[in-house]
Amino acid sequence: MSSRFRATRRALASLLGGQRQHARPGPLGAIACLAALLAAAGCAGQADVTLPARSQRAAAAAVVTDPGLAAREQVMSAYTGYWQANSAAVDAGNAAAARAVLAPYVTASAIPGFVAALRPDWAGHAVSAGSPALHILSITVTGSRALVHDCIDLSHAGLQNARTRKVYPRSFGSPHANFYADLVLSQSRWLVSNLVPVVAPCEP
Repeated sequence: MSSRFRATRRALASLLGGQRQHARPGPLGAIACLAALLAAAGCAGQADVTLPARSQRAAAAAVVTDPGLAAREQVMSAYTGYWQANSAAVDAGNAAAARAVLAPYVTASAIPGFVAALRPDWAGHAVSAGSPALHILSITVTGSRALVHDCIDLSHAGLQNARTRKVYPRSFGSPHANFYADLVLSQSRWLVSNLVPVVAPCEP
């Protein structure tokens, strides 16, 4: 494991507050994205393997609250859109574009840490490979705050080199990654404010 890989991982753990044994959300900071940032940020030194061409990902659309939708449906749409924007931010290649992609989905205070964590991957010409599969277990809405419990499959979500199209095999995550996401309602839009990985196992 390279020194840059270890340093980036330590920085991410610090920003996220480390993995939790329980579900109490902490500061979002860099945001755990695609498992690539938690498991293999700055992974340009890894051996490459070929990945089959992936289908074109649909552009994520920001979710503004709709009186015709129940609050839980609004939260689910916003949370799903966050993961799509997450991939797009990885692919953006620069801070300005990543900020623009993330702004409709993530609280403003969380974006700088996320962008900082992505810089080593941009320097290594890394982009997203594949996408996560969400398995939402519960959504709890209390006024202007919501908590999503997701047993997300990150085994098909990683990083690849944008120039060679080779993947970084250690960038893929667990098929049963246990996450709690905290969302807040801000100016008629649900935004992700915390994303906490939990060590305890989960089943979709």
